Amino acid sequence: MAEAEPTKVCPHCAETIKVAAKVCPHCRYWQKRWSLQNPQVGATLCAVIGFGMFIGLTVSIDRLIGPKEEFATYRDEISVVDSRLSHRIYESNLLNTVVGTITNRSNVTWKDVGVEAQFFDKSGRQIDAITVNANDYHSVVILPHGEASFKIEGKAARPESDYDTFKTTVRWAKDADAL
Repeated sequence: MAEAEPTKVCPHCAETIKVAAKVCPHCRYWQKRWSLQNPQVGATLCAVIGFGMFIGLTVSIDRLIGPKEEFATYRDEISVVDSRLSHRIYESNLLNTVVGTITNRSNVTWKDVGVEAQFFDKSGRQIDAITVNANDYHSVVILPHGEASFKIEGKAARPESDYDTFKTTVRWAKDADAL
């Protein structure tokens, strides 16, 4: 190095370098840590910006989709308004079939509605039950203040003469706006 040029000691490798040096020629250490030309500063800045964009996108998507409604809050506003029971024989099996109508008095659109039918004997004791399989029923959507029809069917556990009365209820539903 020329004697006229001012020098300093690299804080990383302790070698003598020019004061104007941005990078130590011996160890490649950046002399100005917060320079935008420093690759570590650039990478950190890109990571922070990317993380901020990810958080912003997540918040935007959550706001776009909206809050998810819990069925329990609206249980009393979704009900079976009409249902009928019939029995039929299929391949030597007695089947209980319940068809009916569900009404939605809430402001929420519901999907994957689960309907259950409970069957009672003459003494009022429960003797059987069938519940709709959500996988078979996924296409039913009940709009706000709307109605939808349902049909559930299951193999009877008792002879037809044991079935006196039945009761149908809505057991579950999912907010149609939820993913």
